[in-house]
Amino acid sequence: MATSSSSVTLDYDLEFDALIAEIERLVRSGMHPDRISVSHYPASQWVCNSHWAYSDSSDDASVARRSDAQVALLRLLLEHGADPNKRKNRNSTPLSECCRQLSTYSGQHHRVLEKLGIVLAAGGDPRKTKEPPICIALGLRDMRGEIFDMPFRDDANEGHADMVLQAIDMLLQAGSDIEALDQREMYTPVLMAAYLGSLPLLRMLKERGADVQAANPGGSNALMFVAGDVEGLAGSRAGISSTWHRFGDPVATTRQLLDWGLDPAAANARGRTPLRLAVSAGNLDVAAVLAEALAAQGKLAAADVRLFKGSEYEARVAALTTSVQPKKLAKPKAPDGEAQRASWARAPGLIDGPTDWDLSQYPQWLRTCLKEVIEHLASGTDPRVPPDVLYLEYDEHFRSLRLSRTKSYLSRSGAVEMEARVFDWAHMRVRFSQVEDDDWVLRQAIELPMVPPGTPPTTEALCDAVGQLCAKYLKTVE
Repeated sequence: MATSSSSVTLDYDLEFDALIAEIERLVRSGMHPDRISVSHYPASQWVCNSHWAYSDSSDDASVARRSDAQVALLRLLLEHGADPNKRKNRNSTPLSECCRQLSTYSGQHHRVLEKLGIVLAAGGDPRKTKEPPICIALGLRDMRGEIFDMPFRDDANEGHADMVLQAIDMLLQAGSDIEALDQREMYTPVLMAAYLGSLPLLRMLKERGADVQAANPGGSNALMFVAGDVEGLAGSRAGISSTWHRFGDPVATTRQLLDWGLDPAAANARGRTPLRLAVSAGNLDVAAVLAEALAAQGKLAAADVRLFKGSEYEARVAALTTSVQPKKLAKPKAPDGEAQRASWARAPGLIDGPTDWDLSQYPQWLRTCLKEVIEHLASGTDPRVPPDVLYLEYDEHFRSLRLSRTKSYLSRSGAVEMEARVFDWAHMRVRFSQVEDDDWVLRQAIELPMVPPGTPPTTEALCDAVGQLCAKYLKTVE
């Protein structure tokens, strides 16, 4: 057990009952609950994590007893002033931790719901979690596109899906936004339900007022998510994405969405239609339903029919009536540089937005330094760093800036990164890295010393280092 004048950190080495007893003893002796941690977890988050009730024990009776003990301790922590919205550990809160358990643990589902209700009653605010709580409850995880689908599988434990639906109602009553978009701007609850192929979930969300016609900023709607790999997860590189999976009953889900009026001919910002997505993903049963819907609207092209050649659906689709497609008008292009400039405009707000920025770990001067560098470079006065050519990304985990030619910095063209060395605050580093095979490879780094430690280099020096690497590697100067 590590202690300081203001906090106590307990070790995982203590067995479960001993941890529960020690946390209770500390709280009853007068220590504020927010000053108690179990390893890197605040006690109020640790007690919400059902994993620990299952660790080193497969005995149902022991799990039930431990779950009861967690519920009792959670009540005690909140009664003694624990903050139900305390952000720590990658921006998780007690509320988001409770929601995270919903898609994983079902054996003690009544206890998972009870914890959620306790945190909400104590003031847990759905608007203060990093990701939308409903999306977390539906299985949203850390990797790009990752969803845990356990409650909605055919072999799910009895009552697991109902538990999640009940939790959604609790979150909505507490003020959760049923249309909330995740941080990567991929999913809303409706889009997740479509991807999961869950008709009961989709119908429940619609009954609660969700717009089943809505699309994400990339123009992808529910019909596209049920059809196939909208976000290209199967082709993602560098180990930062989950791969795409076929979930649930996509055929029945597709039919329902079509009945609700979604357009089978619609295309997203990348020009992908539900039919093409379904064929690319190997969902030919879904694709056949979409082909029938297109034919009913007089929009099935001969090229669409050829997609089924050699498949078991070839004859079924060949019998449909095709139409002569008019020549498409060129799609209006967004003004050059608009998306890039928007990324520069967005970054300062992310630096100042909701965060677990702890001044004891990340000083205020770093926040100021990052914003001053952005302001200087965004002015466009340095031709080596054109804000209408380069995308800017702020990484809230590493408190760093990244500049790249592509919207996703993880690419073969690479990115220029600027970050502080947080271990001793002795240097700030500007470096260039790029994807090679499946690795993120460092090519060059410029170290700028901080003398004394914690005194940042000048804005001009940092911007010049960024300019040097942009010109050399991102080829911004002819």
